[in-house]
Amino acid sequence: MLHESPNQIQLESKDNWGICGLPLIYGNESAPMRCVFCGRTYSALIYCPQGHYICDSCHQREAVDILRQVLISSVWANPLEILEQVMSHPSVPMHGPEHHAMVPAVIVTAVRNSGYPVPPEAVEQALSRGEKVPGGWCGFYGACGAGIGVGIAVSVLTEATSLKGKERSLANEATSLALSRLADGYSRCCKRAYRKSLETAVEFLQQRLNISLRTAASMRCSYSHRNKECPKELCPYYLPNPQLLLHH
Repeated sequence: MLHESPNQIQLESKDNWGICGLPLIYGNESAPMRCVFCGRTYSALIYCPQGHYICDSCHQREAVDILRQVLISSVWANPLEILEQVMSHPSVPMHGPEHHAMVPAVIVTAVRNSGYPVPPEAVEQALSRGEKVPGGWCGFYGACGAGIGVGIAVSVLTEATSLKGKERSLANEATSLALSRLADGYSRCCKRAYRKSLETAVEFLQQRLNISLRTAASMRCSYSHRNKECPKELCPYYLPNPQLLLHH
C-alpha cells in the first residue's frame, strides 16, 4: 500500500543518507519508497539514490522523545537556552521534521516557565501538532515548518479554533510574520529557521499577547560545518570559529 505522505525526509549523516553516505535527491516528481524501519511504503520527493529511506515518523521519533523529556523537566524561562540544549543533543540531525515540533513546544514551555498560565497539556499539544508538519514543506509547499510552529504555539496558548475569530486570526498572523522573516533568499537551514522563528515568536508574544519572555542571550551557530548550503557570513548567526562558543 502506498501512503500519501509526499515529502518524507531521510535520516542523515551531515547532509547525506546515514547508511551509504550519498547525497539525497530532492526531486520534483515523487517516487515510491519503503521505510527501512517501519516497512511502510510512501510517495517521496526526497530520497537516497540507492533506495534507502526513512519516513518522517521514524525519522523524528528519537529526537522528539528527547525533546519531550527535556521540556517536561525544564525550569528555564529563556527560550534560547531551551533551544540550544535541545539542538545540541546527538539525536537531533542538522535538518529534518524534528524541528517542526521543537519550535512550538519550546515557545509554550518558555511561556509556562515564565509564570504565565497555559492551557492543560499545552506543551504536549504543541508537540503533537508540530509533529504533523512533514519535512520539506519550505520548498515543496512554500511554508516552512518552523514558521508554522510559531502559529501553532499561538494557537495552543490562545486555545484557538477555526470558529474563534480573534484567536484564529492571531495564530495566522503569527505564522505569516514568521514566514516573512524566513524568506531570506538562502537554501534551507533548519537551525537558522528555528532561531529566526523563535525570535519572531518572542517579539509577537510581547506585542500581541503581552507575554514577555527573557532572552538575555545571543544565538550563535556551531553547526555551520554540517551544512554545505550555509551562507556563512551572510547568516546572522554564523560564527567563523565555533570553538569560541566553548569559552562563553
